[in-house]
Amino acid sequence: MTSINILAPAVLITGVSSGIGEAMANFLLTRGYRVFGSIRKLADAQRLIDSWADSFIPVEMDVTDHASVEAAVASVQKALAGSNLTALINNAGVSAAGPLLEQPWEEIQSTFEVNVFGLLKVTRSFAVLLGRGSEMPGRIVNISSVSGMITVPFLATYAASKHAVEALTQGLRRELLSSGIHVAAIEPGFIRTPLFEKSKKALNTESYTESGYSNSWAVFNETLRGMEKRAKSPDVVCKAVLHAISAKQPKSRYPLDGLWWAGKLLPDRVFDQLILSSLGLSEWLKGRDVKPLSIN
Repeated sequence: MTSINILAPAVLITGVSSGIGEAMANFLLTRGYRVFGSIRKLADAQRLIDSWADSFIPVEMDVTDHASVEAAVASVQKALAGSNLTALINNAGVSAAGPLLEQPWEEIQSTFEVNVFGLLKVTRSFAVLLGRGSEMPGRIVNISSVSGMITVPFLATYAASKHAVEALTQGLRRELLSSGIHVAAIEPGFIRTPLFEKSKKALNTESYTESGYSNSWAVFNETLRGMEKRAKSPDVVCKAVLHAISAKQPKSRYPLDGLWWAGKLLPDRVFDQLILSSLGLSEWLKGRDVKPLSIN
């Protein structure tokens, strides 16, 4: 890693190889920030360097591997040459779908390894570079989701991981109040990114054919594939992140999907029906999917 201009504010973004992370890196680079971006493949590093030149500094890091994270901290610290990070932006994440009683355990576990434990591992390790207690301490921004407040069928594993991110964000914010380090959560809904496309392609209508959820799973697949019309541009996330890291009075939460308000206002039974209907699962309410479950 080469030395960089220490006069510009520096941020670390995890998971910049594609999707929201790549969009955020590009957005902040064009606004004068130095961006340290975590990548897992060297090929991605070269591609991004070619696109962004000197203001982007790739950091090879696996957020689930403690040794990899510690090596990344040392590398970034050396490049900062005594200055601190303006912000740590925890973006790296994975998505997985399936009925909770039948979803492969390894898939559930890996979702938490990246989305929850990886986020906390990175935060604990990079906190030393945020200037805790200094005149201008850095900030922490966690990319959560509307799923951190609302859980829909077949996305419960992902939602549970994002609920955990919400809890970690609140806990960190309150524990770091006296240090001056502000902690915020960005809570987008569907965002038009390669990850969203990858998630749609990864859905396999054959996965739960013999399951008690076979009919509803097939309908869910079709509904999710049609959600692209509702998907928003990554710019809405980028603008929220910029406010969170630069505003004099940043918000603690940035909800970017209006659906979460309905969950707070409506009774559970009514909201359950609304969720199922919006996913095309109204027949499920009538007990149409009643095959025996094959619990793993």
